[in-house]
Amino acid sequence: MNTTVLYCCDAAYFKVLTGEKKADPHHGYIKDCTIPGFERFKVVLGVNHSSLFVNPDNKKKLDIGLNTIVSFANGTYKVPGQNIIHSSHYPQSVAAVRAALQQLHQYDELTCDIEAFSLDFWEAGIGTIAFAWDQHNGMAFPVDYRANRFGSNISGTEGTIMYNPEYRELLREFFESYKGKITYHNAGYDIKVMIYELYMEDLLDQVGLLKGLHIMTKSIDDTQIISYLAVNSCAGNKLSLKEQAHEFAGNYAEDDIKNILRIPIKKLLKYNLVDCLSTWYVKNKHYPTMVADDQLGVYQDIMIPSIKSLLQIELTGMPMDMDQVLKAEKRMTLVQRRYTDVLFSCPTIKRYWIALRKKESMLCHEKWKAKTAPIEHFNYVEFNPGSPLQLQHLLYDVMDLPVIDTTDTKQPATGNKTLAKLLNHTDNSEYRQILRSLIGLGKVDKILAAFIPAFKGAVLKSDGMHYLHGSFRLGGTVSGRLSCARPNLQQIPSGSTYASLIKKCFKGAPGWIFSGADFASLEDRISALTTQDPNKLKVYTDGYDGHCLRAFGYFGDEMPDIEDTVESINSIAKKYKKLRQKSKAPTFALTYQGTWHTLVNNLGISPQEAQDIEKNYHIMYSESDTWVEKRLHQASRDGFITCAFGLRVRTPLLSKVILGLGNTPYEAAAEGRTAGNALGQSWGLLTNRACNEFMERVWASEYALDIKPVAMIHDAIYLVIKDKLGIIKWVNDNLAECMAWQDDDEIRHDTVKLFGELDLFHPDWNNAITLPNHADKQDIVDLCK
Repeated sequence: MNTTVLYCCDAAYFKVLTGEKKADPHHGYIKDCTIPGFERFKVVLGVNHSSLFVNPDNKKKLDIGLNTIVSFANGTYKVPGQNIIHSSHYPQSVAAVRAALQQLHQYDELTCDIEAFSLDFWEAGIGTIAFAWDQHNGMAFPVDYRANRFGSNISGTEGTIMYNPEYRELLREFFESYKGKITYHNAGYDIKVMIYELYMEDLLDQVGLLKGLHIMTKSIDDTQIISYLAVNSCAGNKLSLKEQAHEFAGNYAEDDIKNILRIPIKKLLKYNLVDCLSTWYVKNKHYPTMVADDQLGVYQDIMIPSIKSLLQIELTGMPMDMDQVLKAEKRMTLVQRRYTDVLFSCPTIKRYWIALRKKESMLCHEKWKAKTAPIEHFNYVEFNPGSPLQLQHLLYDVMDLPVIDTTDTKQPATGNKTLAKLLNHTDNSEYRQILRSLIGLGKVDKILAAFIPAFKGAVLKSDGMHYLHGSFRLGGTVSGRLSCARPNLQQIPSGSTYASLIKKCFKGAPGWIFSGADFASLEDRISALTTQDPNKLKVYTDGYDGHCLRAFGYFGDEMPDIEDTVESINSIAKKYKKLRQKSKAPTFALTYQGTWHTLVNNLGISPQEAQDIEKNYHIMYSESDTWVEKRLHQASRDGFITCAFGLRVRTPLLSKVILGLGNTPYEAAAEGRTAGNALGQSWGLLTNRACNEFMERVWASEYALDIKPVAMIHDAIYLVIKDKLGIIKWVNDNLAECMAWQDDDEIRHDTVKLFGELDLFHPDWNNAITLPNHADKQDIVDLCK
């Protein structure tokens, strides 16, 4: 057929055809086929058009692929990213750098980007730095990167790290005198590194930290957050600079930069400059959308101020007791061994282990033909509780448990949440012991794998304490709530079996108190305030115990002596403890858009009981249901829902269906659940707002050096405070006021109030002394005694 071009709409096939390790970076490129005998073919990456139903953003990639074929056929094809640099300047001497920086003052706005030696700010340095004044023109120069005189050395590096005080002084002078706006993509990293490298003498230099913080954030934009607000969707968000600027700059980072010393300085400087040009492109692309979609308010009022608060949080870190970390590791290792011993003592596990060895024996004998070996030869085959494939076989084939959850690839799920549900689907005592052991082992393994290594890697500072520095991210979730990585502090065990052991690892340095304040029942109060559901409001207006009220709603027939009064319903806490406890799990599932099917799967109860609970829940909270339903119907017309502070969450699938007419497609229903949950969860931004206001007060006060934020986790703000009574009272008074804010019409109420109380953690996080709002000094002293 004389075919010369293959249009490939499948990433896996594309990688086989071209030999590429990744597919996504190659949209818009003509790639050579690498299969022997077929090298004459050119391959273009496309998108399966059916994916547009699930993720309309794929249309951009679809267009890129089709346009690539057309331009190639017409003879007009250009490699993506070619000729985007119209002018560039790479000054090398002190005088040249000084002159280049001076020239930048003529521009009202710049983009800036650094290349560093590490993701950890205390080891990052400033390898190179670039500035651009539009999306085609800019400059870049090395700071701490020094090129080898004779090129690549025996270790494969092209340069070395050499601290450059002269260039750093020039950068300080520039940032302090520049009057315009500077835009970054992920300002939380670049600015953090530059504050530490340019202004801090050491990791505890609070004076330098604050000076750098105020200078470096005086007028900034962040295209990562701008992109988030312009595209935030239930379909998910890819916010990396490479992703957002791909159609402009192409795959200009073909090799992921993990060690910039392995990149020749000329190539690195060009790469650094293209980052700045791409930042301009992304801003030009998304800023108008952000404004048109009415997202400028949440950007200016919440997101940009949060950058400043989070910078101080990440530069300060959470204080840790390393002796306690090592004790926790030892204890968890013993617990891990105990669960393993119990698991491997179960007859079913022993038989399954033998079956694994027999299977290996059969496979090997089929290969060997003439050779044979006794079963003992295969003792190297072991049962691995961490293997999803082995667990699938054990749970669903050997133990014959029902498949109630599946993974994204439609395989039977084996995670801890699924194991906990499966406990409700068997009466076999041995199987229950196996499931409990696997659950316990999974929890311990997670702590030992995800948290203990991060805790042990905490940085030792000159006060003798170790500090854990998390990396918080704005725009990391659809709902707007903060996410975190390296480690994920949002997942630090708080109410689990091992929370006490983990919390003992955190304590204030000598002379400082580790403290925190979390909103009281934030999600429940927000749900009551936004929906105005009378059965949710009266928990706060009339004094009902929420769990008792729901237990009465679900299981009222089983409590004939309970009447519909506050006093009678609240007595359920003593009279019917089991029913009150039983009400909690269904409420959680149904609150987050679950159905009676969810209750059957999660709790193992009968379909009839599950249907009755679901019915009673929706009778009890009919006003909430109506409120959510109205917003989802509006989303099906508008293509988005509006959450806290005006944050927009786009609903591309709901916009393609008409709710209420027949069966809603599964994917659209799932998007509806995500959107419905975001309506409440987005008010986690109140934590950001409260922290931002509080820190503005701190920076303007005499206590700027005595109060340091160290984390925002869920609905809580954590601080270290100088161990002085007057300062503690100041924090207690001011933080309470910031957390009591309800000026938004969505959450304003005469009776139902938001609030948080300050906890002083002494001697460690596991022991909290709660201070009432606006307690006087003597009350604080008495409570602490």
